[in-house]
Amino acid sequence: MIDISSRVLRAMIALDELRNFSLAAERCHVTQSALSQMVRKLEDDVGLQLVDRDRRHVQFTPEGLRFLATARRVMQELDEIHIDLKDHASARRGRVNIAALPSLAAHWLPPIVAAYKKAFPGIELGLFDCTPLRALELVRLRQADFAITADGPGRPGLEARLLFRENFVFVCHRSHPLAEKRRLALADLNGCHYIRLIRSGSIAQHLESALRNLALRDTGLEVEQVATVAGLVANNLGVSVVPEMAACYFDPKQVAIVELDATELYRPVYAVTSVGKTLSKAAQEFVTLLESSEAPQSAARTPGKAKK
Repeated sequence: MIDISSRVLRAMIALDELRNFSLAAERCHVTQSALSQMVRKLEDDVGLQLVDRDRRHVQFTPEGLRFLATARRVMQELDEIHIDLKDHASARRGRVNIAALPSLAAHWLPPIVAAYKKAFPGIELGLFDCTPLRALELVRLRQADFAITADGPGRPGLEARLLFRENFVFVCHRSHPLAEKRRLALADLNGCHYIRLIRSGSIAQHLESALRNLALRDTGLEVEQVATVAGLVANNLGVSVVPEMAACYFDPKQVAIVELDATELYRPVYAVTSVGKTLSKAAQEFVTLLESSEAPQSAARTPGKAKK
């Protein structure tokens, strides 16, 4: 295979356009002798005469004209590659895929997405609303640039940066005795008929130690989705504790949402990326926007160092 540089292609195109070795050399910032040697070496490499030097003005042979047509097509493609890379480097073009917890994707994230789209209108955004484990898997598979999730530290191959800590709230039917309270201690939940989120989920794992010593009455209801909890509570089938941003799933006409006086009870939210993977300029701009965005109401913003 013949190794032809873009420098040689540009020189041949300049020679065709100017039909003069001296002018073409000047355009290419080389001497006339260097340009002549460049053309001669190219002809030796391809085994064909491309330029007819016997006439007063430079003329290309039929083979030379065929070469020029290909050279122009190749240079156009190289220029397009260069422009595309520059656009990606300046975040004018590209795509960013985000994996996020459903509660974050439904409430906190949309205004940030809107602000990002306004600042970078040429960037396409993909959003996966999924469980923490699925979000981390998408990052590992390189199907998501990063995840916004409650899990991440200590996971092999992943880096997690703390964005904020999200408080939990108590939810109950409007007819419940605790519905009129402005603030509750965890001990106030003793005796309540409790609806659990599935124990393998991130929410239950963050609640487990705090609720373990309470005398909660088991309803027998253990569900996976917060939206299901919302429906059950709205029908007065029990109470529950959920992350504050999940409160958007609950109908305030039927469900009371009460703050908990429990500073030790919170859910950390991280931006998670793959170890060793350099984020694109577009993805890094989104992470920067996440870190500069206001934490959800009542959530404690606690920037942390990246953890592996």
